[in-house]
Amino acid sequence: MKAIFLTCLTVILLMVHNSSQAQYESGTKNWLVGGSLSGTFANAFISSQTGHVQNLNIYFKSGKFRANKVSKGWLADYTLMWNESGNNFKYGTHSIGAGYFINKFQPLNKNIGLYAEAIGMGKYLIARSSQGYKNDGWGASILANVGLRYHFKSKLFLDCSANIGSVNYQSTDLQVKNWETFSVGLSPTIGSFKIAIGKTL
Repeated sequence: MKAIFLTCLTVILLMVHNSSQAQYESGTKNWLVGGSLSGTFANAFISSQTGHVQNLNIYFKSGKFRANKVSKGWLADYTLMWNESGNNFKYGTHSIGAGYFINKFQPLNKNIGLYAEAIGMGKYLIARSSQGYKNDGWGASILANVGLRYHFKSKLFLDCSANIGSVNYQSTDLQVKNWETFSVGLSPTIGSFKIAIGKTL
């Protein structure tokens, strides 16, 4: 009886171990789609004299695991920023980007894993205002993120991530003048928290 119990326990432990590592095995592919929504929405309905900013982000990632629980792949990204001020000035920016990412995972159990992520991305910017201003250009970003992945079914997972650091460059043309900006950020913001759903192939 003791031998049977130990045999069953060993089989169960092996099954748990294998299931906890299957999602991160070399050659495993996955995709995910997600985004974020943030802004000062209350002011838009309370007072027309108060400015507010709204941000909508949608992204798609496709990756493949390599050795040591490292996932690499490409991404497509779209961001809309809408800014309104009390003097009826409205300004919208469309950012369309594509890039490459690398994730390093640390499983906590068979369903949950933490990861660190590095992203390099280029962006094309299209900006318009209610007063006829055009401000188009391009940009490039290097992002550092941390995240948590929860496998709630055998091939489906939820992903929650936040930006903890970034380096950004942007060049735009405002009428006849060229504007260049360079920024470095080292702390997370509310708008950087993103939620996604994905599938392991």
